[in-house]
Amino acid sequence: MNPYIAAAVAEMDKVAVSRLEHPGDLALDPASCRFVAAFARALGARRALEFGSGFSTLMLARELAAQEDNYLLSIDDSARHSRTAREAVENSGCQAKVEFRVAPLKPEFYGLRLLLSYSLAPGLLDAMGPFDLVLIDTPHHKFGREAVFYDAFRAVRPGGYVVMAGANREAEENLYVRNWMSAFGEAIDPVLLEGIGSGISVIEKISEAEPHYPVRGALWTSFKTLYGYGRLLSGGEQ
Repeated sequence: MNPYIAAAVAEMDKVAVSRLEHPGDLALDPASCRFVAAFARALGARRALEFGSGFSTLMLARELAAQEDNYLLSIDDSARHSRTAREAVENSGCQAKVEFRVAPLKPEFYGLRLLLSYSLAPGLLDAMGPFDLVLIDTPHHKFGREAVFYDAFRAVRPGGYVVMAGANREAEENLYVRNWMSAFGEAIDPVLLEGIGSGISVIEKISEAEPHYPVRGALWTSFKTLYGYGRLLSGGEQ
């Protein structure tokens, strides 16, 4: 097993998750939080990027705080979730440098595939990186997470990692990883940890590569994306 993953699995039960701080079902499950924190510690991560502001933001910030010149960029499409996570970090007294950004979701083409993507300024992630670690915990809308990896890939340093929570919760999560492997080939090395929380995918970036977006299923994917986006606009999908 990858030594960083092995170290995190061995040490994750020692990571404290306070019931007084954890907001329950609305947050990343405690087991996944422990793994993410232990993995960041094993990596010695200094700069991290997070999609999905919440309790995981506080867990990551606490680990990064031990490193000099630390930085955590937390992105969410919900102003409420972003504000709640900011308050949790500030009230904890954690000294890590954490920046919060709210970015609405919008449909965008990746090759022939229409996917949900965060509305970020072009080049923003590249300018803020390179990152040692990326956590993907949102969006949960149809075909939202697939685009996140494409957007974040260039901002991750070779040898860095992307962690996706909820990896075995829905069929889409397994499809995302297959599509990422198709797009990047040997430039990434994914590992699925099914027994931690609702599943964790840990993906190492081996080298730089330009994505070759998969064509198969593009029409079906685009339809699902538009359907999910319509529900998002109507308030039917939270």
